[in-house]
Amino acid sequence: MYLFSYFKTDAEALHLAISEDGFAFQALNTNRPVLVGEVNTCTLRDPFITRSEDGVYHLLATDGWKSTSIVHARSDDLISWSDQVGIPVMANVPGTRNAWAPEAFRGHEDGLYRLIWSSTVSEDPDDNPGHRIWSCETEDFRSFSESRLFFDPGYNVIDATVAAHGDAYLMAFKDERGENKLGTDYKGLRTAMSLSGRGPFESISDLVTPSLVEGPTLYRKDDLWVMLYDHFHEHRYGASLSEDGRHWQVSEVEVILPEGPRHGSVIEIDDETGNSIRSHFG
Repeated sequence: MYLFSYFKTDAEALHLAISEDGFAFQALNTNRPVLVGEVNTCTLRDPFITRSEDGVYHLLATDGWKSTSIVHARSDDLISWSDQVGIPVMANVPGTRNAWAPEAFRGHEDGLYRLIWSSTVSEDPDDNPGHRIWSCETEDFRSFSESRLFFDPGYNVIDATVAAHGDAYLMAFKDERGENKLGTDYKGLRTAMSLSGRGPFESISDLVTPSLVEGPTLYRKDDLWVMLYDHFHEHRYGASLSEDGRHWQVSEVEVILPEGPRHGSVIEIDDETGNSIRSHFG
């Protein structure tokens, strides 16, 4: 089964939807939030869920537009969640203006979990250098290394997501240059590859999606990569397929999602867990 976590413009909280095939998702809890924000700005934007090696699920979320922290909570069953905490990932980086769209992945070479997010950093209030991707590392989601610059292609980028791809790593990210107008040359998704979880991520692709999309999530369906993304200007979602993670089908494939999803992520779960949360939330 596949679990889609997302927020809505009118409800910046955790929503969940479930799917048997990875393409048709049914909202849980009648498309109402299953968890609301409790710390700092009390919002849970851009929710991302991953499962650590000990079987615990970890939720990461954006703590509002201008916070330099990200929100974290843990769960054993995707039903009951721990108290939420704000992780001050950029508190010690002077000039940080925000920390957006946090995600995490595990490095197979060292077993560390790497949190990644996008931040704008400048001590000059009149300067707008754009976002870059930042990162910190953890063994247990309790203590974290100092944050460092993770990915900087020399231009404004947000919404990075990383997935293991054999012995390497595949990253999708949004090229944030350009204007929010249909037909722009930017505002779409690119991919990059690395042999190490720490980077560098190189071999940056051309745009692999239409423009005016953001919030990519990557997951496997049989022998294919699936990438979902948010057509935020048109208030809809799209999906693309790839055999190798580098060459993506030009035409989008149909995906059925609940009403009004924004910047979501997909995780594969076992049938027992899926049936349990479906029974609980309806």
